[in-house]
Amino acid sequence: MLSGYYFDTSAFLILICLAYAFFIQRLNKVEDNNIVFVALFCELMSALLSIVYYLHPLRRYELVVPFYISSWVLTAVSIALLVLFLYINRAYNIGIWKPVVFVGLPFALDVLFIILASFNLSSWARTAAYCCDLFLFVVGLNILYVYKKNSSMERSVVLWLMLIIVITATVVELVLPDMIIQKFAMSLLLAEAFFSLKDPEDQFDSETGLIGMATFKDDIRRRYYYLKRHGGSISMVLLMIHGSDSFMRLLGEVNELKLRQSVVNELLRLSGGASVYRLQQGAYVFLTEKGERTEAEKIQKALLGRFDSTFGNDAYEMELPFSTCLIDVPDMAPDGTSLMDLIHVALKEGRMYGKAVVDLESLDLSTEEYLRQVDEKVRHAVESGNLEVYYQPIYSLKEKRFVSAEALLRLHDGDMFISPDIFITVAENNGSIVEIDDYVIQQVCRMISERNISELGLRYIELNLSVSDMLQDDISGKLTKFVDMYHIHPSQINLEITETSDDAFTGVVEANVMRLSHLGFNFSLDDFGTGYSSLSRIIMMPFDIIKLDKTIVQSPFVMDTEQERRNAITLLESSADMIQQIGAETVAEGVETAEQLKEMERLGVDFIQGFYFAKPMPESDFINAVKAMNKR
Repeated sequence: MLSGYYFDTSAFLILICLAYAFFIQRLNKVEDNNIVFVALFCELMSALLSIVYYLHPLRRYELVVPFYISSWVLTAVSIALLVLFLYINRAYNIGIWKPVVFVGLPFALDVLFIILASFNLSSWARTAAYCCDLFLFVVGLNILYVYKKNSSMERSVVLWLMLIIVITATVVELVLPDMIIQKFAMSLLLAEAFFSLKDPEDQFDSETGLIGMATFKDDIRRRYYYLKRHGGSISMVLLMIHGSDSFMRLLGEVNELKLRQSVVNELLRLSGGASVYRLQQGAYVFLTEKGERTEAEKIQKALLGRFDSTFGNDAYEMELPFSTCLIDVPDMAPDGTSLMDLIHVALKEGRMYGKAVVDLESLDLSTEEYLRQVDEKVRHAVESGNLEVYYQPIYSLKEKRFVSAEALLRLHDGDMFISPDIFITVAENNGSIVEIDDYVIQQVCRMISERNISELGLRYIELNLSVSDMLQDDISGKLTKFVDMYHIHPSQINLEITETSDDAFTGVVEANVMRLSHLGFNFSLDDFGTGYSSLSRIIMMPFDIIKLDKTIVQSPFVMDTEQERRNAITLLESSADMIQQIGAETVAEGVETAEQLKEMERLGVDFIQGFYFAKPMPESDFINAVKAMNKR
C-alpha cells in the first residue's frame, strides 16, 4: 500500500501541473516548456498505469509484461526529456552529438534493459536500467555545474537538490525493489521544474507578441558563455523606431494598435526566420540562430528598404523615423552588460541625429552620459518648470517697427546648457514633444491676452508646430480650446510649419492645415530654401508668409569666391521674387549686419528677423523692447 500511496501522490502532483498548464495557459507560445509538459504527461501516464495495476493486480503474464514495460518506459522518457530540457535551456548551440551520446544512447539502453527485465531474461537487467537512470541524472547534475552561469543561483540550487533527491530515491529503489519511490521523486522534480518555468508574459512582450527583454538577456548570456568557451562571434541587427511613444496620442488607440500590428507583421516577414526581440518601445533586435554577419546584413538591407516607405492607410498613413545598426559580439561588446550599454548608446544616437544607419564603431561613447541626462531632463521639463518661452521680434521694413514675433522655447538647467536643436529633437523622439508643445501654446495664448499685444502694435505671434502636432486629429480642437480660454482671436496666432521634409506633408497634415485656416488661423512656412519643398504644394497650401532660411540669406556674404557669391545672390533673388509672385509676404531670417539688411531692402523683402534688430528674449524683456521700438 505504501507504493500505491506514492503513485497516487505522484499522479496528484502532475495533475496539478497539467491543470495549471491547460487552464492558466502557462505553456502558451513557450517552446522549451513543451518538453517539460510532455515529460509531465509521460510521468502521469506511468503513475496512472501503476495505480491501475495496484488496484487491480493482473494475473495473466501477457498483460503484466505490457503494463510493466509501458510504465517504466514512460518514466525513462520523462527522465531523458528532463535532461534534454536542461541542455536546451542552459546551453546555446550544443550541437547534436552531446544529446545523442549523453541522452539518446543511455535512454535507448534504459529501454532495452527495461524490456529484458520485464521478460525476466536476466537478473541484472533491472540493475542496468537503474544505472542508466542514474547516468542520466548525473548528466543533469553536470549540466547544472558546467552552465551554472546561465541561470539564477536560486533556481540552480533547487534543481541540484531535487536531482540529488531523485538519485537517492533511485538508489533506494535499486537496493529495495519493493520500495517503489523513484516515480514519486521524479514527479517532485518535474513539478519543481515546471513551476520554475517562466510565464509567457515574462518571456514574450504582451503588446506585440514578440520575445521580450528578459528572454533576450537570457539568450545573450547563453551565447556569450558559448563564445567564451568555443570562440567565434555573432552579429545582430538593432532597429530603432523613433517617436513611438507619441503614436498613441497622435493616432488614437485604435489606429495605433493597427499601426503597431502592421509593423510587427512586417518585422516578422523581414526577419527571414531570425528571432525578433522587443527590448523596449520602438527598439527591436534581430538575431539568427548562428548569428552570421551575412544574414544580419541581409536583414538590415531589407529593413532599410521597407522603412523608406509608409505604414498604415489613408486614415493614419505615415513614414516612421527609424535607425538601424549592426552589432558584432564580442568584438564591440565583450559581455552582456557592455552589450546593453552599447544598445542604449545606439538608441540615443539614432534619436538625436536621425541616422538611418548608425555606425557604432565611429561613435564617441563618452557622450552617452550627456545624452542620457538630456533625455531625462526633457521628459520631465514641463513638470519641473525648467521651460520658458522666449520671443524674437520681427521688424517691418515698410512700417519701420516691430509688427510680430516668433515664440521660441528654451530649456533652463543649472548643470548644463542644452541647445534647442538638441532638446527639441530629443523631445520629438521620446514622445514628450506633444506635452511640451501644449505648454508653449498655452503660454503664448496667455501672453497675447495678458499683454494685449494689439496695443503694442503687434499683429500676431508666430507659433512653431511640429509634424507630431499636425498629425494629431484633435489639433484644431486643442488650439481652439486655448484661444477661447484666453479670449483671443485666431488671427493673432500665426502657425509656423518647418520645411523639414516633403514627406511630412501627408494627407492628415494638409487636412489639419485647411481646417485651421478656415477657423481663422494664419500660416507661415519656415526655413524656405533648405531644399525639401514641393513648389506645387507651397502654391496649394494657404501660407500667408514664407520665411527665407538664414543659410540662403547669409550665403552671399560668406562665400569665398566671387563666382560663389554671384550664384548665392542669384538664388536669393529668385527665391524672394518667386515668393512675391505667388502673393505671400517674405520674412528674411538671420539678418545680423547692416550690409545684409541693405540687400534685403533692395530685394523688397517685407520683414526682417535676426540679431541685427533683436535676439530672442524673455517675455518681460521682449515687451520692453517692443515698446521702445514702436514708440519712436
